[in-house]
Amino acid sequence: MCKKFLLTCIIIFSLFSSGGGAILASEDKVTATLTMTVSTTVQPSGHTRKPIKGARVIVINSLGEIIGHMLTSSEGIANIKVTVPKDLRFPMKNMGEVTVIAIANGYNEYINFSVPINKFGDKRASVFLPLWEVDPTTRNEPQFNGNYHRFTVFKMLNFYADKIGLVRQNLKDKSIEPPPWSPDIIQ
Repeated sequence: MCKKFLLTCIIIFSLFSSGGGAILASEDKVTATLTMTVSTTVQPSGHTRKPIKGARVIVINSLGEIIGHMLTSSEGIANIKVTVPKDLRFPMKNMGEVTVIAIANGYNEYINFSVPINKFGDKRASVFLPLWEVDPTTRNEPQFNGNYHRFTVFKMLNFYADKIGLVRQNLKDKSIEPPPWSPDIIQ
């Protein structure tokens, strides 16, 4: 009996310390369909929001892994099924969390660092991602939520854009340096 217990402990220990990380049981994961809506912001001039077709959305789980990326439809919408680790900060809910980045030509990037997955237990999640137009008269940089230093956010955005193989926007105004990322992938 003692030998079986010891052998079981060794097997469990090796699974968790094998360098690949712990194997998550199905109850440690959350699956839902994430709907991302990308549009322009409401402008001070009173213009209403317009959906942005062809914006690239990038979904990153709480482990820092890209779990999906795609382009938005003509309605500015992208849907993706995600499976993420359960957020242990909320033990009473079967809920996870992701970070979503939105990138579109003619706009500065937007990053939402805290998008709940399955918040209402309905296997759905949604996020609105407002993009600001590139404006040569203002500082052009990514917009984001959260208490992060902007240089930290810039480096993080560059890391994931490079990982996917995105290119920078080709702006007419060359004074904007560096230009925001484009949703286009290196060919």
